Amino acid sequence: MKDDPSSMPLDVLLLLEGTYPYVQGGVSSWVNRLLHGFPNLRFGVIFLGSARSDYDGKKYVIADNVLHYEEHFLYDVQYMRAPRQPSHVAPDIERIRAAHASFRQDSLSEASGIDIQSLVDGMGTTEKQFMHNRAIWDFFLESYQAIENKPAFIDYFWTLRGMHSPLWLLKKIVENAPIAKVYHSASTGYSGYLGALLAYSQKGTLIVSEHGIYTKERRIDLMLAQWIHDKGRFLERGDAVSYIRELWIRFFEILARAAYQEAHHIVSLYTGARDLQIKDGAPLAKLSTIPNGVSVSTFSPARHAFADTGNIIAFIGRVVPIKDIKTYIRAVRLLTDRDPDIRAWIVGPEEEDPEYFRECQLLIRHLRLDTQVQFLGYRSTVEILRGIRLSVLSSISESLPLAVLESFAAGIPVIATDVGSCRELILGKSPEDRNIGAAGEVVAIANPNALAVSIEKVLYHREIWTKMSSAAIARVERFYQENHMFAAYQALYGLKGKDKTWQE
Repeated sequence: MKDDPSSMPLDVLLLLEGTYPYVQGGVSSWVNRLLHGFPNLRFGVIFLGSARSDYDGKKYVIADNVLHYEEHFLYDVQYMRAPRQPSHVAPDIERIRAAHASFRQDSLSEASGIDIQSLVDGMGTTEKQFMHNRAIWDFFLESYQAIENKPAFIDYFWTLRGMHSPLWLLKKIVENAPIAKVYHSASTGYSGYLGALLAYSQKGTLIVSEHGIYTKERRIDLMLAQWIHDKGRFLERGDAVSYIRELWIRFFEILARAAYQEAHHIVSLYTGARDLQIKDGAPLAKLSTIPNGVSVSTFSPARHAFADTGNIIAFIGRVVPIKDIKTYIRAVRLLTDRDPDIRAWIVGPEEEDPEYFRECQLLIRHLRLDTQVQFLGYRSTVEILRGIRLSVLSSISESLPLAVLESFAAGIPVIATDVGSCRELILGKSPEDRNIGAAGEVVAIANPNALAVSIEKVLYHREIWTKMSSAAIARVERFYQENHMFAAYQALYGLKGKDKTWQE
C-alpha cells in the first residue's frame, strides 16, 4: 500500500464509518469485496471511528490497490478541555444562527438547501471560538430558553458540544484529503457529511451507498441508548421522547440531508428503502437500487442434503442489540421442549457491544441453555454453512443482509424477521422471482414464539427443507450474483469495458 497518492488523482476515495478495516462482516465484507472486485482502480480509504479504544485492531489486510489510507477517531480529541487563553475574537453569531435555523426545519423532505459553503467555512467561526467564546455561551443560553420541555442545562450544553466537536476534525480532513475522481461513502452520517464537504470543495462526484438507512438505525440506537440521561426513561413515559434524544436524532437527519444534497447518486440495496430516503430529504431523481451480490462459487461447496447435518441452526452476524439475539435465544428455549438436542450457534464478532454480549450470556444461563446455545465468535462462513441445516435472522432492522444471500448460495433456507428486504429475498420480489418459491419463512419482529414455530416447520421436515433449499439456490443464482453488483458500480464509477479502466 502506497501512502502518497499525490502523483495523480485517486479513482475512488471510500469514506467509511465504523466498518472496514476494523469491523468484520456486513458492510466491511462488502467493502473488501468491492476493493478486490476492481483491482485496476486506484482506491483510497478514509476510516472514521468513535474512539480508538472502541476497536480491537484491524480485521482486514488493506488491499494492494488502496494507495492512500488514513484513519480518524472523532471522539479521541479532547475538544472539551478549556484552553489556557479562551478565545476573545467574536464569532459570526448571525451566521451560526442562520445555519442552526435551517437545521430546525420541520420537514426534511421539503426543506430548503443546506448552505454547504457555510459548513466548509465552519459556520463563520473557529473551533476555539465555538468551544470557548462567551458569545457562543450566550447563544446556547438564548437557544435553551426557547425550549418548551427543557432538559437539564448541563445535558443540553454538553450535547451541543458533543455534536459539534467532530465537525471541525472533518473540516481538517477535507483540507488535507487526496483528490479523487469519485468520493464514495458507504452511509450518510459522519462519512456522508465528509463526502458532501469533499464533493463540494473539490468539485468531485459523490456516491452515497446506504446498506442500512443510517438515520433509521441511529434512531433505534438512540432510543435504546443508556448514555443519554433523561429525567426518566422514555419508555416509562409513554410515547414521549426526551429533548436530548430528539436533538441527536435531528442531528443525524441533518448530516443525511447534507449528504443527499451534494450526492450525484444515492444507492439503496432494495426498492423499499426509497421511501425512507425520500422522507429524509433524498431527491427521487438521484435514487437507484443496486442489490448486494455474492460469489456463488465461494459458497456452493457448502451445499449438502437434509440428512447430512443434525438439528443445527445458526444466527450469523454481529452481536449487537439491533440484531435482537435475545429473541433468537428465547425461540431456542421454546424449541427445547420438543427437542432438547437442538444446537443453536451464534456466529459473529462479539466485541462491538460488550454489555449486550454479557446480557445475552446471562440470558442463556438463566434459561438453562448452556448446552444448546453456543457463541462461536467470528468464523469462516463457508465452514459454518457446511455444518448447519437452517440459518436464522432475528433482527429488528436490516437492509439486504449478506448472511441471507450467503446462506442461499450454500442451499440453506433462512428464517428471518420481516425487516428490510428479507421478505422479497425469501419469498421473491417479482412474479418471475416468486415463481421460484419460498426459500424460508418470514416472521414478525421480537416474537420468539413465531420464530420458534417457523424454525420447527423447516428444521424437522425433509420435504419442506429440500424444496426451500432448491428455491434458495435458484434465487441467488438468478438475481444476486456478485458480478451483477460489480457491473452496476462500474457504470456509476464511469468505467468502460471489461478492463475496468477509468473513462477519461
